[in-house]
Amino acid sequence: MRSTSILAASLALLAAVTTGIAAAEDAAATTASASAALDPDAYFKGQTGGTFGKSVTTVLLPKSKRVAVAGFRVVFINYNTISAQVRASYLPGRDTSGAKASMNVTLEGVDSATLQAITDKAYADFLAQLAAAGREVVPASELASFHAEVEPSAQPYTKEVLGAKGTAFAPTGTPLFFTYADAGWTDKTPFNQKSYRLLAPLSEKLQAIVVAPLIVVDFANMSSSGNRSGLMARDAEVGASLAMAVKAFTTPMIRAEESRSGMTSKGEEANASLQQGIGSELAFGTLQKVEESDNKGSKGLVDMVGGFMGMANAGGAARSKSSNTARTDNAAYSAASLDAIGRSTATFAAWFQKYPAP
Repeated sequence: MRSTSILAASLALLAAVTTGIAAAEDAAATTASASAALDPDAYFKGQTGGTFGKSVTTVLLPKSKRVAVAGFRVVFINYNTISAQVRASYLPGRDTSGAKASMNVTLEGVDSATLQAITDKAYADFLAQLAAAGREVVPASELASFHAEVEPSAQPYTKEVLGAKGTAFAPTGTPLFFTYADAGWTDKTPFNQKSYRLLAPLSEKLQAIVVAPLIVVDFANMSSSGNRSGLMARDAEVGASLAMAVKAFTTPMIRAEESRSGMTSKGEEANASLQQGIGSELAFGTLQKVEESDNKGSKGLVDMVGGFMGMANAGGAARSKSSNTARTDNAAYSAASLDAIGRSTATFAAWFQKYPAP
């Protein structure tokens, strides 16, 4: 009986994942024209040597027809939080005690097997998009020695960055790794450069432009009135709405004709990043409030008593907090997330088409 129940559960999981990917493929087919219409120069920026370096569109993209995807990392946000504050202030006739508001949203209804399947599909689509852009994509067999040398991260890999919690995945059969340059999501310090210093020699060996995208997919738009003075505002306001989007897309871009000590000695090293989010219009869930609290009642009472005693705003700062759940399922989440990721990778691949190599 136990074996039967385990088999049934496994079959149900497989069916859910398959359904999700199939739904995502249907959605991708309907949005393919929209993806192709995005101008990569409006969404991506890449320069050598930091902010004031040369654009990759002139010194890198047109220089090699071959492209090697050394890594492909997708971070799926599953928890996000936002806050707002009005600072206390005082002027004759206007005495404010300030206000604080916060809210959090937790994603529920999607499992790890589905996230892995989404990553695998997004990676395969990205390779196909690069090929369709007129580039020769280096086969996985030529990356095997590189993958054997990088320092992999422990899995499952979860991290919190600026109030957002996410779980990272790499395509099946490839290592999940980060370099010190992978912004806040990395597990490496600036003193640990081993994985990064393998990229330039890889480019030299393959005579290819090396990229390793790190893509962050968020499920909610969080809004805040910000940090303001009580002289300008009285209320602190926060909000959230469900909206699947790629909020970050960063990658090294390296073309090394020669390398020394893991760095490019002849060629170009650059970093490229998404300048504005790329989202999906597909609905995938509902937002439900789980818990809410504030000090409105107690503050009002103390303020009233304090007013009789000549102490304005005796109740202190106004405070409110809410906890919310975004409920989805594997199929709906797969469709929306693959739509958003597919739009972003298609736009990045369009860069290679816009600035072709001979």
